[in-house]
Amino acid sequence: MKICGACVRELPDDSYSVEQRGLRQSIRRCEECVAAGNQLVLMKKGRTRSEADDCPICQLPLPLDIDESSFRECCMKKVCNGCVFAAGKLGMWDCPFCRAPTRMTYSQALAMIRKRIDAGDPVAILFLGNKYRFGEYGLEKNMTSAVELYERAAELGVKEAHFSLGVLYDEGADVEKDTAKAIKHYEAAAMGGHVYARYNLSIIEGIAGNHVIALQHMMISAKLGHEKSLSNVKRLFMAGLATKADYAAALRMYQNAVEEMSSPDRAEANAVLRH
Repeated sequence: MKICGACVRELPDDSYSVEQRGLRQSIRRCEECVAAGNQLVLMKKGRTRSEADDCPICQLPLPLDIDESSFRECCMKKVCNGCVFAAGKLGMWDCPFCRAPTRMTYSQALAMIRKRIDAGDPVAILFLGNKYRFGEYGLEKNMTSAVELYERAAELGVKEAHFSLGVLYDEGADVEKDTAKAIKHYEAAAMGGHVYARYNLSIIEGIAGNHVIALQHMMISAKLGHEKSLSNVKRLFMAGLATKADYAAALRMYQNAVEEMSSPDRAEANAVLRH
């Protein structure tokens, strides 16, 4: 017996649907999953954050608030403020991960990034895409270059690149709006554990009136520590579109995620930085 790749039902050997043969899919699907499209797979994957979302020093999940961590061009690592603060207390002011000097000019940083790109570093490709998108590091804003770099990084499996493409096509400000492409990239990012992509999918489904699917997305992103998703689960509960058990489960999972992202060093760093 084989197993359905979406819902884990047992399937007879060599069982493929007509739709699967047409799409040349390599993963077996039962008839119910084929009929449901990718929803079952989408809801099964990305329910936990990957190791790439951990601080490389303390090994704790990085905070979702971008102001509570910093990206290091020298090693292409994102380090939490707690570890930066702890290193500073020891008089270590270089990169707390690779110990490289932190003072570089934009031209020096870009030269280093381009070397990494030549070596096929997907995070460096994403990083340069961001610089072209926002016109940073002395570069002129160039959305064509940004999208090309995002697409390269996405092909290499970088979920943040999928999310960035999703946002661009969703907003339609710097590129032509394309909701289908936005959803495609949001889904790819969400299945990789991208919290904000999952949240955006919940909003899209909610606006479309698909409250059951929206709730499923919200439950997952709340489980990953997203506060707005928890608030939205509560709103659905108050509107009679979610159960008390749904909200209780979302709250419990959210609190667990927040606890996993917490540490004394992070609390101390945030207290100092917000003072």
